[in-house]
Amino acid sequence: MTRKHYIKLAELIKDNGRMASVRNNPMFVIDKHEFMNGLCDFFKQENLNFDEIKFRQATGEITGM
Repeated sequence: MTRKHYIKLAELIKDNGRMASVRNNPMFVIDKHEFMNGLCDFFKQENLNFDEIKFRQATGEITGM
């Protein structure tokens, strides 16, 4: 990965993260849906052969296809 990739990942984490109370404990959580959408958009820009369905299956977001 290049510096550009690390910067984009950091941006996606920052933009999709928030503090939340989980069982009365403050935790940093990420909106998985929005994070995955942003990540897939970035991957598509970087690689025209990026297979979004295959990637989402590999992450467990899509099952049983």
